[in-house]
Amino acid sequence: MKMRTMEPLEALAEGQSLPFALIRSLSAETLGTTPTEICLEELLEARFFSHKQEIRIFRQGGELQAAALHDDGDEIFLDQEFEIANPTFGTRVTVRMYMKFDEDGQAYWKHFRLIDWKGGCANA
Repeated sequence: MKMRTMEPLEALAEGQSLPFALIRSLSAETLGTTPTEICLEELLEARFFSHKQEIRIFRQGGELQAAALHDDGDEIFLDQEFEIANPTFGTRVTVRMYMKFDEDGQAYWKHFRLIDWKGGCANA
């Protein structure tokens, strides 16, 4: 998986073009279709995602930071779909898990990113 650091406002603009988002703020948590309005002052974490990439905005040391994650083409990965227990957040979310190998050849999960979301009461 490749990572590219971004400026938070650039990440927000690019992220809002992606179909799905997980937003955690001081006043609410949402998972579903990407909202049109996001209050940066309250934002704790935003994960905008599609099958092609995930854009993350997060706080580190009180400051907003951002990064874009996408496949590099040479990786081994597994897509796993999880059922969501709380229908407020939809019905299913799919996570891509990237496998790496250590110096002894043993496999482990190195990175994870969201790639899909299904149904329900988005952003309720």
